[in-house]
Amino acid sequence: MSAPQTLTAALAAAGRSETTGFSHLMHEKQPASLVSYAAMWRRAQRSAAAMQALGVRPGERVGLILPDSAEFIDDIFGAMLAGAIAVPIYPPMNLGQFDAYLANTTHILRQAGCSAVITDAKVRPILGKLMTGVPQLRIIETHEAALKLVPEAAEPAGVIVRPDDVAFLQFTSGSTSRPKGVTLTHANLMANIAVIAGGLNVSRESIGVSWLPLYHDMGLIGFVFAPVVSQTRGILFISPLMFLKRPSIWLRQLSEFKASITFAPNFAYGLCTTRVKDAELQGLDLSALQVAGCGAEPIQYGTLRAFADRYAAHGLRPGALLPCYGMAEHTLAVTFAGVDDELKADRVAATSLAAGHAHATALEAPMIDAPMIDVVCCGRVFPGHALRIVDAEGQPLPEREVGQIELQGPSVMQGYWNDPERSAEALRGGWLKTGDLGYLSAGELYVCGRVKDLIIVNGRNYYPQDLEWQASQVEGVRRGNVVAFGLHHPELGREYVVVAAELRATAEDAEAEETLRQHIQGQILAALALRVDEVLLLAPGSLPKTSSGKLQRSKSAEMFADGKLGERSGPASKLGLLKHLAASRWSFIKASFGGRDE
Repeated sequence: MSAPQTLTAALAAAGRSETTGFSHLMHEKQPASLVSYAAMWRRAQRSAAAMQALGVRPGERVGLILPDSAEFIDDIFGAMLAGAIAVPIYPPMNLGQFDAYLANTTHILRQAGCSAVITDAKVRPILGKLMTGVPQLRIIETHEAALKLVPEAAEPAGVIVRPDDVAFLQFTSGSTSRPKGVTLTHANLMANIAVIAGGLNVSRESIGVSWLPLYHDMGLIGFVFAPVVSQTRGILFISPLMFLKRPSIWLRQLSEFKASITFAPNFAYGLCTTRVKDAELQGLDLSALQVAGCGAEPIQYGTLRAFADRYAAHGLRPGALLPCYGMAEHTLAVTFAGVDDELKADRVAATSLAAGHAHATALEAPMIDAPMIDVVCCGRVFPGHALRIVDAEGQPLPEREVGQIELQGPSVMQGYWNDPERSAEALRGGWLKTGDLGYLSAGELYVCGRVKDLIIVNGRNYYPQDLEWQASQVEGVRRGNVVAFGLHHPELGREYVVVAAELRATAEDAEAEETLRQHIQGQILAALALRVDEVLLLAPGSLPKTSSGKLQRSKSAEMFADGKLGERSGPASKLGLLKHLAASRWSFIKASFGGRDE
């Protein structure tokens, strides 16, 4: 029998198993519920038949706003089986920000041209405004009500799913601009899943645990589609809200489920190092864990090293931590470090990196007076794919020269849905322009930052994540909750550098605040030889984030320019910065930020 060429064919093949599949842990006080691959296949068929009964036609786009992971999986496969194109959308989490959520959701539905939305009974009542905001939207229905339209054994009719069909639209999370719909075919997904499985040594005996949201590519492709194709023994899904409330639940389930694979962004490893108490770790055993992947946001060597050191006593292998690089426009994964490789980074002089050169010093070498930056190795590009580093004119650069990362191969998207202009900008000459900066060393990729996030002062390039990391080291600052950006200042004739940091607790008085600002400025000056113009101290939760939890630098800069970032005005207002920006702030913002959404 030939290997499946589409995700629906892969689910049909996996559907012969009644004993393996996905488990869902949505509430701490309730046991996880198993949905076998056989049950998933039957449920997806019924979902497809229900969509057809609602009047959804082949090629139409269907928005999925479903907090329940099992229902979401039913309906995304159901949409494919019905010949429709699924559009995952994150559920509303905070009614206090509902207007912003509604605007973002309306944009996605309009851009995708959705004719239907499938949701649940709790979300349905608050989505009425979508009908007026999205003219082509005909249907808003709950998953449960849709299923009642057809019998339990119903099957879809008249649809043949082909490899070149669009499987779903992955809307980028909007950290730098309005979300764009990455168009992915079954062929794109199957190609990327094949190299993921090879890079991670995935087999039918693999077991995964994930708290990642399923409306985002790492959770959806990595822990739903890929396990179905590989027919892995089991995956446990934890509610993302449960993880954020108590990070130790992820570790406990890794131990109890004897998981071999998990993935998470950098911040999650930091939470598990700083917020998990020793009392929560009694009996924890991570010895079965072969891969603890890290991606989706800038990777900090210190964060992963601290996690590895703390959990070594609980059986974590030194080589389990696996940095990677990926993006939605390349389906998901681009590079992996080796499964058996220990965590590796270059220690590069900040002045060298700022000039575009990556001359490394061994991590074990004695520290020198010059400011140094640790850049994590993200591994090699996959077989059958290509990666190069180019300069501003698109010319390939030699190893250890910093430039833009470009990609080529069967995992590259078809384009942005209904957006030919930005598609043409991203896909040029057969290469995908990622908008990310990096360099190669011995064929391995080291990622430095975003092209349009660069802070340029006196001809030097500074990566905002380096400023953010240094500020996070100061006592009193919430780690992982710092944003750095630069805005052109007409009077200074250069970029005005701002660091906005959330505090763990409110400072005692104005003097304590000023001392903390000076500590942050001093930390960055000593480490990066850069003098920050303003440090803005904020209450927890003040910095804007995407639906997947990533900090939004451009949104933070926009709010700063509007005087809306934080409740108090800082030194910038005394300099008259806001007055100068008011007349033409959008030109400043767009000159400094933009590009691909992360």
